[in-house]
Amino acid sequence: MPLPLPWVGGILLFSLILIALGGVFWLFLPLFCSLTTAVPQEYNNSTFRLISNCYLFDKGDFPGKRNIMLEIRHFSKTYSSGKRAVDDLSLTVEAGSIYGFIGHNGAGKTTTLRSLAGILDFEEGDILIDGHSIRTEPVAAKQVTAFIPDNPDLYDFLTGIAYLNFIADLYAIPAEKRQTLISKYGDAFELTGALGSPVAGYSHGMKQKLALISALIREPKLLVLDEPFVGLDPVASHILKEYLHELCNNGAAVFFSTHVLEVAQKLCDHIAIIRGGHLIECGKTEDVVGNSSLEDVFLELARQGGEAVEAVQ
Repeated sequence: MPLPLPWVGGILLFSLILIALGGVFWLFLPLFCSLTTAVPQEYNNSTFRLISNCYLFDKGDFPGKRNIMLEIRHFSKTYSSGKRAVDDLSLTVEAGSIYGFIGHNGAGKTTTLRSLAGILDFEEGDILIDGHSIRTEPVAAKQVTAFIPDNPDLYDFLTGIAYLNFIADLYAIPAEKRQTLISKYGDAFELTGALGSPVAGYSHGMKQKLALISALIREPKLLVLDEPFVGLDPVASHILKEYLHELCNNGAAVFFSTHVLEVAQKLCDHIAIIRGGHLIECGKTEDVVGNSSLEDVFLELARQGGEAVEAVQ
């Protein structure tokens, strides 16, 4: 039985209204999304262009959508002498990333590394490790971090194995697991035979290896290294690079400083360059380097910095 004509007209009119509403929805959907995912006010400043390259948005995402292992937010450090070693530094390191931190002597690299490791206090900005603030949650942040300084101070009166067991006790590593990991890394770095000897008799290179093993057995989520290749022979350097990749493949992140620019260019997927306490360049390694080399880029930025100082003077 055919529908009455008024019914047919009503159905057609209702269908047209639905189509029109659907068109309006799709027209305004992008605007609605841009409003609901607006950039937080703390990131909306004059340095947004630099921040967009290396702080939060280098993959087109917004905060909360990425697995960020290290987040440095507007960090500044001024010493009691009045020297401002680092000024308004912001960057992020994602899980799975090997991030190189490059700069001249006195640029602020070690100050930054020691601050994020909880060794130096600071009053401006914040540093988050796996979501934990090193200022307000220092224990939680340090539990997932391993930091090796450029010249690690070890307990010389302990044997190598006693030192590693001491570190394993601090981080509550089970006996069976620690034995497996110590054996793995001790053999790889050719240090197993010396673990029964006092650390006082170790060479600089052996102490560096012991410090690295003590960090690796913790399986940290963030490994922070200050000049890690100094004192290592070529074989040990190659092994360390392999373990850094292994660590990142398992979801951790590596943040390290080095003056060996060729190594940084080949090893790192991201690079940050600091000069006079200011972040002047950062991003994916291929974007920072371009068609040049990291050494050429660094020297050019250093030259520009020298010219800027002369202009001010």
